[in-house]
Amino acid sequence: MLVQKSTSKSIIRGMLGAEIDFIVLEYDSISNIAIASRIEAMELRSSIEIPKLKQNDTIKVRIIAVGIKHILVDMYGKEVIIKAQNLKHIYIVNCKDIYKVGEYLRVKIKKLDIENNIYELSAKEFEENPFKNIRKYLVLNGEYTGTVIAFPKGNSGVLVQLDNSKVTTLCRIPARFNNYPHFNDKVLIKVTEINENRKFIYSYLMRII
Repeated sequence: MLVQKSTSKSIIRGMLGAEIDFIVLEYDSISNIAIASRIEAMELRSSIEIPKLKQNDTIKVRIIAVGIKHILVDMYGKEVIIKAQNLKHIYIVNCKDIYKVGEYLRVKIKKLDIENNIYELSAKEFEENPFKNIRKYLVLNGEYTGTVIAFPKGNSGVLVQLDNSKVTTLCRIPARFNNYPHFNDKVLIKVTEINENRKFIYSYLMRII
């Protein structure tokens, strides 16, 4: 069967193993080959289902591709990208470690502009928010251990996954340190600020363990 493509090669590779909808356009019984259109199937389905949706509706979508900082889902025939920051309250290093092609995800429709083909979906409303009771686990000037997991662009520091909670901290490296911590290094940090609303924990490095 030949299927008409609607996306780039990189997205197609990321969709390996995904279920897809298609409409059969032609069938050759002699060669046993069918020509099908994924585009037309998606357009038909979306024309029927999308007008029924409203902003703030809760729906289930199917994951059809997974990148490092986003996933691509099928929302009733519409392909919608959900960025990592809308998937969980915590920092996601790599979406591929969490999400799999073919899985279903419950999401909330945050933005719905059918005329301009603009859609924004969020799954984090259905995830535990570890910042809600973070002061049960962290206190100002408290010292905690963690693991270096990322080096954010535009920030002078490293991102550390704390051992005693699900949250991360943006950790400043004091000038007195000759050695900069590496990825996966265990470190001891000291908390300098807890901002539950912005979902940020600030700290500075005490030592590399």
